[in-house]
Amino acid sequence: MSEVVLLTGGTSGIGREAAEILAAQGAIVLFTGRDREAGREVLLAVRSAHPESAGEFYRVDFADFEAVRELAREIRADYDRLDALVNNAGTSQSQRRTTEEGVEFTFAVNHLAPFLLTNLLVPRLRESAPARIINTTSALHENGSLSDLEAVVRGEEADGSGAFDGLDAYADSKLANVLFTVELAERLAGTGVTANCVHPGWIPQTGLVRNSTGFARAFTGAAALVASVAPVGPFESVEGAADALVYLTTSDEVADVSGAYFDRRERASPAKVVGDEELRRRLWRRSAELVGLPASVPEGDPLA
Repeated sequence: MSEVVLLTGGTSGIGREAAEILAAQGAIVLFTGRDREAGREVLLAVRSAHPESAGEFYRVDFADFEAVRELAREIRADYDRLDALVNNAGTSQSQRRTTEEGVEFTFAVNHLAPFLLTNLLVPRLRESAPARIINTTSALHENGSLSDLEAVVRGEEADGSGAFDGLDAYADSKLANVLFTVELAERLAGTGVTANCVHPGWIPQTGLVRNSTGFARAFTGAAALVASVAPVGPFESVEGAADALVYLTTSDEVADVSGAYFDRRERASPAKVVGDEELRRRLWRRSAELVGLPASVPEGDPLA
């Protein structure tokens, strides 16, 4: 039986590459993106290269929590099993933006959307166990801080200045990814569903910084040239980064690993603050509140 994999952010960068690799391995790949035309192109490319593959594209804007809920309802209606959920969609903003709920855009898309989607799909993952959840994070999580969680939610620096720093906001969201992963793994212990997160390397060729300006855009442009010739040190090619996602999604070597942080294929130590149990639980409670879920998730079924 072909495994069913839901991969968010699958229309460009490492998500698109991973979707094609998974399809080549025989998986039924369900992938998301904001651009319907880009989704059609990827679906056509996957099916042209692998005519026997099956899958589907779902258009969704992860800044819209109701759209995330609708995605979960559609997935559960369309497929009676889900073997893996890969939360890969992400963004990086240079200017402060907020969702309709008043949440800073980067935090909403990078953390709250996968938090919501994951908890809505856990019932299907449990039914399909053994199953896996993989969250794409970044080594920049080590620079993040959630000590003033409300400032992060608003998109303000913790110094009280009210200023916004795009790189800090991104780092905060990536720290949230790691904290979420570890807490989720503990809550899913014994269910047959594992949860891990991965830093796929620095991949300047992706569209993640398409909204960046100034130095960030210039730096990533130069880094892209380096990585395209030969990935070295922290830099990684799109292919190499996608390989890390696929490895965590399919490899028997990590089938029983849960609550871990990986640097590409290698298990690594996350920032020390990840061990703060109270911070993890505080983030969980506030995240649930912000997306309208009971803090008791993943227990129960929010869509029942």
